[in-house]
Parts: sequence; C-alpha cells; structure tokens
Amino acid sequence: MSGFSVFLIFFLHVLHYSVIRTKIPIENPPFIFNSSDENEMRMFLDNEIPKDDTLKHPYSQDVTLENFPNPFIHPSLCNRSGLKYSYICDPNKILSRNIADKVEEILSYQRRNSSHYCMDKGEVPYVLGVALIKKLPYGISADMFGNQILDYWKLGNKNCNDGILLLFVKDDATFELKWKKGAQSIINFRTATSMNKSFNQNIRRYSLEHSILRGKDGEIPSY
Repeated sequence: MSGFSVFLIFFLHVLHYSVIRTKIPIENPPFIFNSSDENEMRMFLDNEIPKDDTLKHPYSQDVTLENFPNPFIHPSLCNRSGLKYSYICDPNKILSRNIADKVEEILSYQRRNSSHYCMDKGEVPYVLGVALIKKLPYGISADMFGNQILDYWKLGNKNCNDGILLLFVKDDATFELKWKKGAQSIINFRTATSMNKSFNQNIRRYSLEHSILRGKDGEIPSY
C-alpha cells in the first residue's frame, strides 16, 4: 500500500471529524459506510490493481487545466467507471479501485453527517471533492490548479458558494485544500494547518496505517 493512498484515507477521516455536525440525509449514497476495526481497515489497504473496463490506460500522463475531467460528467475518465457520477477524479489511476471506493464511502458519509448554515437554504451539508494528479502542468501551482478545478466542478450547494476541494499531487507528495467563502464557518486556514500538523505528528511517531486509525479519533477544532 503506497503512503500516498494511506495519507488520503487518513486525511479524509480527520477532515470528517473536524467538521461533523447534525445528520442531514441528502442523497442515496453509491456506497454504504461501515465503521471499521483495525482488521477491516487493513483489508482495504491493499495494492489491488484498479479495475476499469472502459479505460485500459491512464487518461493522460500530461493532464492540464484544460483537459482535467469532471467526475460529475465523465466519471469513467476519472477512473470511476460504472458510476453515474463521482466526487473523486483520478485520471492517472493513482488509487486502486478498492481505495477509491473506500474514499467514495467516506465522502458520502460526510455529506450525510455534516451541517453548516447557508443564508439561502439554512442548514446544509458540506460538499467535498477529491482530485488526484500525478504531476502538475508546467508553470501551474497547486494553488492555481486547485482553484480552477473547484470552479470547474461547481462543487457545493446551489447558491451557497460552499464547495471544498482536496487536491493531491503524487510526484510532490503534497496536498492542497481549497474552499469557497461559504465554507469558512467549518474550514479555514487554521483548520487546514491543524490537520496538517496532526498528520505530521502522527506519521513521525507511528506507522502510516496506525496513523489512519488514530486519525479517526483525532481531535481537531471545529469552526
């Protein structure tokens, strides 16, 4: 299991426990989230080869801002074949199908178990998308790429301007967390910094897999 995939699962668990509020069912999730003990957690942390009947090779090794797929329109190009839509886009097939499915479960669970206030709609769930890329296009920063994808996907509740995007760059082993103004009540620079610090502390002290399990019970301030 690559450290990159482990970090992704860990980060999503920390993010969930950072902003979880009241349960607000808003959809029929494509997957069912079940609480996992350590043995179950290790079962999906494997090196399973991604299964994609539509695409036999990565979409492109030179993904650009112009051709980065939209998982709500072309999930197959995002390595999410078989789904009508997805909140994950992984055109370079960085994650195995098994790991991507688990991430989808977590994202769905978060949407059904979170709440923040939107002026136009009242209490609504937050909406998080995940984009993965092998390397950034030449001359494009992670900050710029993340902002462009967040706008392109139109993440968030309608008229709430509250989308959140987590961008992973494999070659740099870095992530970029981007969010719209309407999500600042639940996530901001202090939140992002705290989550990053928590991960770094755990990873220095424990193994990658153990860091994930600790992350499920991590105490990160909510805003």
